Amino acid sequence: MAQDGGSYIPPIPEMKKLVDAGKAAYVWLYANGHGNGELGAKALYCAHEQGKFWAVHDLLMSAEGYALMNNDVKNDMSKVGKLAAFLKGAADQTKLQSCLESGKYDSQLTADESVAEQFGFSGTPSFFVNTENLTGAHSFKDFQPLVEKYSGK
Repeated sequence: MAQDGGSYIPPIPEMKKLVDAGKAAYVWLYANGHGNGELGAKALYCAHEQGKFWAVHDLLMSAEGYALMNNDVKNDMSKVGKLAAFLKGAADQTKLQSCLESGKYDSQLTADESVAEQFGFSGTPSFFVNTENLTGAHSFKDFQPLVEKYSGK
């Protein structure tokens, strides 16, 4: 990472700055990549109901969140309580657990995957800057020429 002397600049925080400044829009879709993200995706939808999408996103994308999702939870509905407990600092644990247990967003994930398929991507992450797709882990440096191209800079 750049702050550690490397060249990688995480794209999400930089894109979020553009969204917050009204210069870009952010659309989030679930596209099953590594197989253990389904409950995490549902947690993001549930967190959005509470206005806590980004707080939950950031926890899930941390090393601890990644380990929890891939080594322990693994889309096992019997571990929803453990996931909700992990996210309690970012969102209301009781509401999050209830939402996850309800299955409220099961069909949304299916719809998201259909849209992702129509746009020609699968897995995570995939980013579009207008119609140009960047799939996989990219530095914001890879996005910058596209952002400038479409912003008229």
